[in-house]
Amino acid sequence: MFSSNVKKKPILCLPKLSFLSRCCSNRLVHNVLLVPFLGCTSAIAVASPWLEANDPFLRSSLLLLSDSGQLSSPVNHYPMRWSLIGDYLTSTNQENAAVLLANQELLYTLNSARLNRGNRLFKVVNGSNPAVPSGFGQFNEDEKGVYTSVEHLGNSFSYRLTAGYSEYQDDMTLNIDNSYLAFSSGAWLWSVGNVDRWWGQGWQHNLILGSYAKAAPDMSVSYIGENRVLGVWSAESILAQPASSDYDYHSATRLVSKPFSLFEYGVTYQTWFSGVDSIQNEKQLALDAKLTLPSIVSFYHSVYAEAASTSNQTELGAWLVGWTGSFPLGENIARIVLESQQSTDAHDTTPWKSVSYPSITDDVDNTTYMLDDSVSVALYLQLKNDHQIGVSYQNSTQDNEKIKTSQLTYNLPALAGMVRVGASYQQIRNDNQTNVWAGYEFRF
Repeated sequence: MFSSNVKKKPILCLPKLSFLSRCCSNRLVHNVLLVPFLGCTSAIAVASPWLEANDPFLRSSLLLLSDSGQLSSPVNHYPMRWSLIGDYLTSTNQENAAVLLANQELLYTLNSARLNRGNRLFKVVNGSNPAVPSGFGQFNEDEKGVYTSVEHLGNSFSYRLTAGYSEYQDDMTLNIDNSYLAFSSGAWLWSVGNVDRWWGQGWQHNLILGSYAKAAPDMSVSYIGENRVLGVWSAESILAQPASSDYDYHSATRLVSKPFSLFEYGVTYQTWFSGVDSIQNEKQLALDAKLTLPSIVSFYHSVYAEAASTSNQTELGAWLVGWTGSFPLGENIARIVLESQQSTDAHDTTPWKSVSYPSITDDVDNTTYMLDDSVSVALYLQLKNDHQIGVSYQNSTQDNEKIKTSQLTYNLPALAGMVRVGASYQQIRNDNQTNVWAGYEFRF
């Protein structure tokens, strides 16, 4: 049967110290310390106002909490403000071991952000070839690089300053990618920066706004609310300035809502334009939704869909459907994701096919919208010894060309930090490319 879900009022601002002291009560601390691997997660914890779009395993744990009925907030918008989900993590009556583990993992990451644990970073990455876009939470867009950052989460102001020296598209540069400055005031949050965004339900595919390309500098404002009609909801608007694009600016506004315990949705409207008074612009409307299915013992799963218009907002250009489920595998936790993306006849006749797709940064598509069709399967496995394994395969067609991509990633705590290794193989006609990479993150 469906899991029960008790509505709770979400945190509408960054927590004060008095709230933090309540979160660190003896019972909660005891529960957190029961999880052996949490001592290692400080290597990946971040002190920011958001759960960011960089960790598919943390997203998998969040989705497990949503499908098990613990969360009354939507989980289809990243970076996701901690204040949207924080209250639902501070207490749980779940007896399922996998759900309890997921709750403690998210709670530990949240408290690491509140306490500014591990808010200084050193990272290095090296690959044999440029990275292949792989979906949600890909480790790095750069072929190689060295990075350092410092960040701070406060009651009102938060920031992260990152300095990197990296190779991207055969160009070695100094950059401040993945930096931001944010101001929180109750339900409102304003920010400037260039953090990765992932709007929508997909994992290997995205029809709305993804992180396949490097994040463009943007300004954003978001608001969180709750009422009887929308349930727990959030709205965000951004204004970005993408590089190497036919358009100078990109504007996007998104509403996400969870009106029922089993159903959530998102609505996104985007515009690309060359100036304030420009009459030459492109527009797109997109919808996405997730429906939680009845659980089977310890197996929690859901179906989801996305649909995006052509440049004519009344025409459907592309759509995707997916299914994902999480279940115990011995003492480990596994998640399977199946997705299919299809285009329509209107997609084939849109000017975007013959001229230029507007959602581009640095000559890289921000979404998979331009694919004619595609299917994918992915497995995310979190082992009891803190190691994480990700495997994915995608078979796509674009402009009558077959594109087959396979990828394997492996994360393990080592050397007081997190070591990440991986390999990908992409085949386009007779052109094959293999990329092997390794990276190391250390937080202190």
